[in-house]
Amino acid sequence: MSGDGPAGTLPHDSLRRRFAGPLLRLRQSFPFLYFTDDGGPLYRRSAYREAVRLIETEGIGTIFSSFRPWSDHLVARKLKKRFPQLRWIADFRDIHADPVRKDVWWPALQRWWARRMIASADEVWGVSEGQVGHLREIYPAPIIRRNRLTGLPPATTAPPSERFTILYTGSLYDRLQSVEPLVSALNELVAAGQIDPRKVELIYRGKDNVLWDLWLATLHKEIHRDTQTYVAPAIAQSMQHAAQVLLLLNWSAQNYYGVLTAKLYEYLYAGRPILALVNGPADPELSELVELTGAGRVFAAREPVTEWLLEHYRKWRDNGGKLAWSPNLSHLRVYLEDWQFRPAPTQD
Repeated sequence: MSGDGPAGTLPHDSLRRRFAGPLLRLRQSFPFLYFTDDGGPLYRRSAYREAVRLIETEGIGTIFSSFRPWSDHLVARKLKKRFPQLRWIADFRDIHADPVRKDVWWPALQRWWARRMIASADEVWGVSEGQVGHLREIYPAPIIRRNRLTGLPPATTAPPSERFTILYTGSLYDRLQSVEPLVSALNELVAAGQIDPRKVELIYRGKDNVLWDLWLATLHKEIHRDTQTYVAPAIAQSMQHAAQVLLLLNWSAQNYYGVLTAKLYEYLYAGRPILALVNGPADPELSELVELTGAGRVFAAREPVTEWLLEHYRKWRDNGGKLAWSPNLSHLRVYLEDWQFRPAPTQD
């Protein structure tokens, strides 16, 4: 896992990190999170009272809580103690005491505390095999519960566009993701005269426009940029269906992989070619989802993306501004089925 991204840091970022980083880790750590976690004591008290009322009046038999924040797990734990017959499902969209994000103080203490907090859960869910491997540190038998496709994309898509558009939607994570391989490849192709920079456009829709612009600081000046800080989800999905290439930025590390965000499944549903850049070593789960389904290509750190970009740019250029794409629908259909809900494989 590499450290700082190639674009450097945001203005005043070093000062912000010096104070905000440690405070944020403290805020998300036991015992401070009892007072600083999202919602706080008042939220947990109100949520517990309302949940008790609903359980007693509606005959609810299953409760579901999801991290982050811890507040919801803490409420669910208290409910399970009062109503032992309840089936409690504790979901972890993110890993607590994540070894890559390093977002808590005293990780060993946090794992000890977390084990106690979810010990009475009937099921613990994680989003991938790679992430569930870390959940075993706090629960003996977690279950892989991947997202599911909402439907299959068309057999073939070929939306027209005046420029070769590369789209990214959603949040960015400084120090974790890197767009540098794409920037370097585009600059190299422009310098070699193999692509016309005026015919290429990078589009961003999300809240982290300042970071995005910083990451693109060295991009060739004639390549178009279209950046907006907010767009409704329905419009973002429409843009995904119309883009020539969908950019996915992930991260990995040694013995750490399977960061499968909801955005990935939106991209798969759009049926457009996915360019996935992993800031770290190869990610077998991401490759399974993207490459075995014919949805695109995954590039680990230091793998060049130049040839892939040039190939698809030429197809778009030579086909009148259309890049036809046909994913493997039979492989994608698997992600509509129940096989995703299964116990994690045991470790040797």
